[in-house]
Amino acid sequence: MLSRLKIKFFIVIVVLIGFCIGFFNISWPSFKLSNHKISYIQDKLKSGELSPKMVVIPPGTGTIGGENFRSFQDEAPIFKATIKESYALSETEITFAQYNQFCKTGIRSCPNDEGWGRGKQPVVNISWFDAVAYTKWLSKETGNIYRLPSEVEWEYAARAGTTSKFWWGNDYVQGIDHCDRDLGGCPKGSDLGHPWKVGILKANPFGLYDVTSNVYEWVEDCYVDNHNNATKTIAPITTGNCKNRTVKGASWTMPQPHVHHSLRFGFTINARANSIGFRVLREIKKVK
Repeated sequence: MLSRLKIKFFIVIVVLIGFCIGFFNISWPSFKLSNHKISYIQDKLKSGELSPKMVVIPPGTGTIGGENFRSFQDEAPIFKATIKESYALSETEITFAQYNQFCKTGIRSCPNDEGWGRGKQPVVNISWFDAVAYTKWLSKETGNIYRLPSEVEWEYAARAGTTSKFWWGNDYVQGIDHCDRDLGGCPKGSDLGHPWKVGILKANPFGLYDVTSNVYEWVEDCYVDNHNNATKTIAPITTGNCKNRTVKGASWTMPQPHVHHSLRFGFTINARANSIGFRVLREIKKVK
């Protein structure tokens, strides 16, 4: 009798879990990652100031790309990529305060903030070359390898191991990680008509903020308009038109339904815009 009750109880629990996953539109990978323990790395610069706070991204297999549901998309075909080693990504997009530590050295000029303020605002008007120069400076300052992430490294981390359109599910929810001002109901501070201070919306299960909002983010890859020749590893695309580089994420300029993790565009390598910034990757090993 007791064993029958145990079996019935087990069946009820399984049914309830299945109902919750379906009702709340939670993908199975994100359900598994709900207990993921977030860990951080933060180096010191030679001045004693702190480098950007980095979130450790665990190894695993992730979904990259999306369906081309409008004519100018370039996100197909979908493929799986395996991440064999941990790496770290900056918790937020690089801010003006962080970039100012670099540009005040005179290596690159300090960008225009458009009158929106500096501090914790994401740095904008940054070319791909500017972003790469910042990573090289960080590497020299800390003795660790900093660089731009590849598209695969970026999207795997943004999705946080999920297979859904967003890290929380397949349906857009206003205010979780993006503000579409046309829809209304944006969280306070994100309805400004320009980028908002980093980290005021929700973090994904890996601990990253603003992966579908605020500013587009430069990655290492040369831009190609499909994933047909994707490496399916963390290696960036180094063929095609390398005068154009890829940006990921969405920005404060993007309305729904054009916001999702697989979104990608190509911009010329010298392009600077008030909707483009970046975040950095730190390899978890010392420079030899």
